[in-house]
Amino acid sequence: MTQAKVAITGATGFLGRRLVEKLAIRGIPVTVLSRSPSKAAARFPRDQFPLVTVAGYDPFDPATIAPGLIDATAVVHLAGEPISTRWTPGVRAAIRNSRETGTRALVTAIAGMPSRPATLISASACRYYGISESKRFAEDSPPGPSGDFLTDTTHLWEAEAQRAADHDLRVVILRFGIALAVTETGRETLKRLRPFLGGRVGSGRQWVSWIHREDAIDILLRVLDTPGMRGAFNATSPHPVRMRQVTDAFGRVSRSFLRVPVPAMVIRQLLGDGATVVLDGQRVHPDRLLADGFRFRFPQIETAVYDILS
Repeated sequence: MTQAKVAITGATGFLGRRLVEKLAIRGIPVTVLSRSPSKAAARFPRDQFPLVTVAGYDPFDPATIAPGLIDATAVVHLAGEPISTRWTPGVRAAIRNSRETGTRALVTAIAGMPSRPATLISASACRYYGISESKRFAEDSPPGPSGDFLTDTTHLWEAEAQRAADHDLRVVILRFGIALAVTETGRETLKRLRPFLGGRVGSGRQWVSWIHREDAIDILLRVLDTPGMRGAFNATSPHPVRMRQVTDAFGRVSRSFLRVPVPAMVIRQLLGDGATVVLDGQRVHPDRLLADGFRFRFPQIETAVYDILS
């Protein structure tokens, strides 16, 4: 990697914190842009992460973003409000604003810098293609039809990131599938839930385009390492599966014996419109990554789940 410094938004999130750890192992200086500098500093203590600098910022204010980008040759934009929750009107606004308005502010900050980063890597999502039980989607597939909240949000999100190309940046969009891994806290929860894992979720027929977190991080590192990579890439396993295959894998690996099903009605009662994240899906393939020679460590759901639970 030739980058002198990498600036990261969303660095305390599920993917971001692992990316910071991997860059630290490589000896790459990192600037963490955070709305909560004290939280970020606690997550990356100086004695363990001497090359990590924490910069407080307002994600909607370009004037506060720019100082954290000084000397960065690459920016990895992972910030975004969580979507796996009940969607109140306020939550909907936060989900969209964090992606559309937040990305616009970031690109505006970059555009106003006298010395700009060379690369912007922006997260996106497979929902870009919409929902389908039958279609196969790859990077050359058209965007999904408007009218779906997540699909529309993803289109706006990507359009704002692509504006950075107007300022001579290399722009890479990574359309992530559902990232699988377990934090230490989550591992303890899974241990308690082991007897119940494996029950059908909803119909079980919905497609799940997924990726192991370690593969997701390897893709981010590959993009940082490879100046020739530009445009959109699907950051998903080459083997998307039906939801029932996901839950069956968790049941087999955990040797659960109860396998309590979760009907769609229960999920809708819990999450409202946000249930679409779990109940609707699409079959997405990483054709461009495979053509580029990327090799997945966890291409199959069974080996990924085994790694997560072991």
